[in-house]
Amino acid sequence: MSDRESTLRAALARPAEASFGSRRERLLSAGVVGTLAGVLGAMATYVLRLQELSPAWAGDLPMAALVVASGALVKLLCEQLRTSLAALSVAIVGGGALAFATAAAPYLLLDISTLGGFALMPVFRDVITFLVFGQIPLQFVGYLLAIVYDGATA
Repeated sequence: MSDRESTLRAALARPAEASFGSRRERLLSAGVVGTLAGVLGAMATYVLRLQELSPAWAGDLPMAALVVASGALVKLLCEQLRTSLAALSVAIVGGGALAFATAAAPYLLLDISTLGGFALMPVFRDVITFLVFGQIPLQFVGYLLAIVYDGATA
């Protein structure tokens, strides 16, 4: 097994241990954990944003708890503080990118070109509002709760 394969395997199987490893292991661990937490947070925020299309059990509280849990998982899966902060940054950027992609996808799939650009503005406004006032603060609260629970390991 080569060094790259062992690094990838360590970052995927044991991200908490990989967050204390070499630079490559730390970056890979932050990328993997951040991407997964960002996807989880973005999906829960998407359900919050489109509440009228979601099932009855997916209300505000369960979806907000999922976003908080995604922020807490960043710290619990990447134990080193620098690595977990990098993973939180990846989660925020990745979740934001996924939120914008899901907002623009129906317009791109339907091949709406000129009027679609103007029609996207209210959708993007809603996405930005839910990112700034929903996903980012809730993920940060979950991250801080995990620091209080687990402790800050430098």
